[in-house]
Amino acid sequence: MSKGVIKKALGALVALGILALLVLLSIQSINEDLRISKSDMGMSNDLSYKEKRAASTSRMSAVRIVSMTSDGSGMSSMSGTYVTVMGRYYVLTVMHGIAGPCELTKIIVEDVYYDCIKYITVDSLHDYAIMEVEKIFSRHPISIILDTPLIQSSSGRHSSVLANVYYTGFPNAMGPFTVRGHIMGYDAFGSKNIYILSYAWMGASGSGVFNEDAKLIGYVIALDVGKTEDGVQVLENVVMVGSSKNINWSPLFKEFYE
Repeated sequence: MSKGVIKKALGALVALGILALLVLLSIQSINEDLRISKSDMGMSNDLSYKEKRAASTSRMSAVRIVSMTSDGSGMSSMSGTYVTVMGRYYVLTVMHGIAGPCELTKIIVEDVYYDCIKYITVDSLHDYAIMEVEKIFSRHPISIILDTPLIQSSSGRHSSVLANVYYTGFPNAMGPFTVRGHIMGYDAFGSKNIYILSYAWMGASGSGVFNEDAKLIGYVIALDVGKTEDGVQVLENVVMVGSSKNINWSPLFKEFYE
C-alpha cells in the first residue's frame, strides 16, 4: 500500500472522528435544551442559564429507590441518578442502601414503580452501586460518555473549592427536592470524597451531585458527624460526597458486548 493511500485513509478516519464528535456535541446540546424545557416549570426566573441547566439536569435524572431484605423484615429508601450508555439504562446509587436482591429493589418515579433488571456493580470501598433498569420515560438520563468525568481532564477544575454544586434527592422519602451548595474541600487522602456545604438527610444518599457545567462530579454518601460537649451531633449541612472519578464505568460497556 502506497504512502498516498495510507495518508488518505488516515485523513478519512480523522474526518470521521471529527464528524462523530460534532454529532455527539449536537446531541448533548439538544439533550440539555430538552432537560431545561421539561423541568422549567416552577423553577426560579432569577437563575442564570448555567444554573438552570445544572438544576434541570439534576432534577430530570433523579429517581428514588427502595430495597427490601430477602425476608421482608426491613426496607431502605434512597436516591439515585438515571444514566445511559449504548442504548441501555442504569441507576447509580449508594451501596449502603442496597438491602436485598435485585428483584426486591424498585425504582420509583412519580408514584410509578420500575424494575431492577440486575445489579452491575456493588462497590463497598467507594460505597456505590449500579443497577440496570427499565427505560423510564418521565426521566431524562445523563450520558455516561458526555456528562461524567470520563472525558474530562484530570485537572480537577470541575471540583474546585467554593464552586457551586446542585443535587436532587428524596430525603425522608419526600421530594424530589433540589438543593444548592458549594464545595468546602476534600478528605485528607486526596479525591476519594468531596465535602460540600449544603443540606441532606436520610434518604438523600445516592443523589447525583452536579457542577455548574451540569457534569456529574459525585454522589451523596452521608452527613458528617461531630463531637460536642453533649455527645455526638449530626452536621446536616456538611455533606460527604463520593467522587465520580472513583466510579468504574467499564462493566457497563462490557455489558453491551455480552
